[in-house]
Amino acid sequence: MPIAKQNQPCPFGVGDIVTYDPSERGFLLDVNSNRLEPGRAYRICKVEKDFYIVVEGYSHPGGGLYWTEFKRSKGTINE
Repeated sequence: MPIAKQNQPCPFGVGDIVTYDPSERGFLLDVNSNRLEPGRAYRICKVEKDFYIVVEGYSHPGGGLYWTEFKRSKGTINE
């Protein structure tokens, strides 16, 4: 990932629907037993420190996942 993108604040907001599209490193850093499913759409419930996303129904010991592990979703929430 380009350094410039890493330093940009999260372009998503609370209520936005995003798809979890993790890098290999990002997926391995997700130590939660209830991992997010790659390719699945989620609704954002919080953006922390301008860089970290928390999605509905998920909590991470570090507070959230880096925004670059997501992409804007064109669909709806996967039920």
